[in-house]
Amino acid sequence: MTIETQPSQLANRLNQSLTKLEYQSVVAQLARRCHYSVAVEMAERIEPEMSYWAAADVMAITDEAVAITIDHPGMSVGGARDIRALLDRAEKGGRLQAQELQDVADTVAAARIVRQQILGTASAGSRFPRLVDWATGLALMPHFEDAVRRSIGPAGEILDTASEKLARVRREVRITHQRLIDRLNRLVSGGSLATALQDNLFTTRDGRYVIPVRSDARAQVPGIVHDSSASGQTLFVEPMDVVDMNNRWREAQIEERHEIERILGELSAIVGSQAEALDQTVQALAQIDLALAKSRLAVDWRCTRPALIEPIESSDAPVNGGVARFHFRKARHPLLDPQSVVPIDVEAGESFRILLITGPNTGGKTVALKTVGLLTMMAQSGLYVPAADGARTSVFGQLFVDIGDDQSIAQSLSTFSSHITNVIGMLQQVDATSLVLIDELGTGTDPQEGSALARAVVAELVEKGAIVVATTHFSEVKTYAYERPEIENASVEFDVETLSPTYRLMMGIPGQSNALAIAGRLGMPRQVLDHATTFLNPDAVKVDALLADIQRKGLDAERALADADRLKDEAATLVAARQSELDEARQLRFQAYEEARSEAEVMLAEGRRSLRRLQRAVAQPQAAPAPADPKPDAEVAEIAAAVSAVREVARQSKTAEPATPRLREGDRVRIRSLDTEGSLVRLGPGEAAVQLGTMRITRPLDDIVRIGGAPKEAAARVQVRSSGGGFVPIELDLRGYRYADIEPELDRYLDAAVRASLPFVRIIHGRGTGALRKGVGEYLRSSPVVDRFNAGKENEGGDGVTVVHLRD
Repeated sequence: MTIETQPSQLANRLNQSLTKLEYQSVVAQLARRCHYSVAVEMAERIEPEMSYWAAADVMAITDEAVAITIDHPGMSVGGARDIRALLDRAEKGGRLQAQELQDVADTVAAARIVRQQILGTASAGSRFPRLVDWATGLALMPHFEDAVRRSIGPAGEILDTASEKLARVRREVRITHQRLIDRLNRLVSGGSLATALQDNLFTTRDGRYVIPVRSDARAQVPGIVHDSSASGQTLFVEPMDVVDMNNRWREAQIEERHEIERILGELSAIVGSQAEALDQTVQALAQIDLALAKSRLAVDWRCTRPALIEPIESSDAPVNGGVARFHFRKARHPLLDPQSVVPIDVEAGESFRILLITGPNTGGKTVALKTVGLLTMMAQSGLYVPAADGARTSVFGQLFVDIGDDQSIAQSLSTFSSHITNVIGMLQQVDATSLVLIDELGTGTDPQEGSALARAVVAELVEKGAIVVATTHFSEVKTYAYERPEIENASVEFDVETLSPTYRLMMGIPGQSNALAIAGRLGMPRQVLDHATTFLNPDAVKVDALLADIQRKGLDAERALADADRLKDEAATLVAARQSELDEARQLRFQAYEEARSEAEVMLAEGRRSLRRLQRAVAQPQAAPAPADPKPDAEVAEIAAAVSAVREVARQSKTAEPATPRLREGDRVRIRSLDTEGSLVRLGPGEAAVQLGTMRITRPLDDIVRIGGAPKEAAARVQVRSSGGGFVPIELDLRGYRYADIEPELDRYLDAAVRASLPFVRIIHGRGTGALRKGVGEYLRSSPVVDRFNAGKENEGGDGVTVVHLRD
């Protein structure tokens, strides 16, 4: 039977349950990470949402805060003040003081900065809809900000720039005051009044300047007496000579005060007229800061986002949908030291609904119980949870917690009575949307009756359909779990050798009391232990021995699995390191190859130039025989060395396995997937366009291999034959060639053209960057067979073609 409960009773029961879980300590940690006092108040009032849609909404806000802090790591509402009382006073016509107006301006400035950060983030509307909604509602008051900054200084003083009148009045105050001081200095420093003064100084009384006059010389100083010393020997007199000056000074001060009050009144009126918008700004800033505090808590506690299990939409489903459940892997109690706390894997609801945790005292059973309660309630509060990725939980509509000793002398309740009273209340209200946490079920009374009662309560909770995590010491309850598929055993591990708990939670294995083993380790006589064993149920002893063996084998399997995972990770690390070293070595070898080839090309080009010089020297007629010159022999040796270097580079290039060279437009390439060669005509991000005859295709870069700088088609076109061997074309197409490759092609082609008696030829090099055209020009200037050359006409290709006229 389920009894209807008033909302106030539900709230009280939820608060009591949260108190037993120490939920407020989690809230306090959240409040500490708020930067705005109004957000601190909100954090301290935060409670779990007990419906899926409300919990999903607050979780989505945290998601947005986590995401935006990635874009703006230092984002904060720092500088904002709690100005709610000031807004109320200003709205009623009250005048705010300078520092109070400064607080309002600071808050408006903080709101402006936060608004800019949120709305200025890329795709803010789609990525952060809730934060954008709050940011849009933040008041923008630039004129008010400027007025306050112009009128009030950092220390709360009113500045001369507040108004022209204030600046003028203050100048009058300063001038009048200086004149008054000068006159007083003259009075006390000498003259007829010197003998009447007690001291050669002046001071103030009631805001007016006076001089100290001996009482017996009062008649010598005409003026107004404002005060006297305690002994009556000194009178403080305002001389008649300075009364008018004092009056003018005081009048100027009063005018200054009135102008300041007017300025403060105007600024206060602006605040009063915008009180509603500013109050909304305060609330929005607090909401934003609270969301950011949740993000900071998630980072500090190394939390992950828990998935909220969406309810099943059906008329038969419970309020929060279908079968409630939770699953946490490597879950940590959030209030324990993260360096020492032992993570646990815990779940319920997917294959069973009730989890019974057994084991010795101080073994971590209660910590496991509270960990489940805190993590589920944190998730329902929109907080990330200290657990590994993959955490998931339903949103529970009710929370029931019975942890601790609630015995009361005033109500004559023992420990057992207080527990049973709590359990009775649970059974009256629990349903399929409930999460029930019970510590030491059935304890505090006769073990036989307590065990029977515990089994009956568990059976009732099974019928109610609730998700339950309970701890117990009763062996009969552990045995009962094997009879019901809805119940699963778990235990906290205890190391008998060290007499200390390991705090590890082992699912599927019931715990042992280990009382006799512990007693033996502590020194209990052997005969006493043997005698105690005779009183044990033989079947229970066999079961404990079996459980111990299962536990040992399970631990061995876990250690073996952990070792296998470790070795797998180490192997993966080594493979990655070796691959990195191999890639680096290939890259270095390719760089060396490229450097050697470039150097050889330079040497070869120089050798060819030297050879042409020798050819021209031989062709020129000599007037008289000259003595032998060793220089040509040296140049020939240089040429031979260059050729040898090129051959060596070519030999190395055949055996090297360089890393993929950098592609350039114009390169000759091969497409791996098509096993086809072509010319690279366009290089883009991640892909390139390749010309295959008359067809152009685009392929990913990893499908393209560079095989040379010059297209094979161009090389085929420049294969010229001797004059007796056939036709020599009138054009040579060098497009796609590198500068270092053009000289041998020009040598062969021009030699064939001269033998064929061609009067002129055209060299096609294209426009491009101009480097190839420049190289062709340099070659032609030094060639003995060239008479002159010029750029082609527009109908010949313009700057992309050089027309070469050959010598007869």
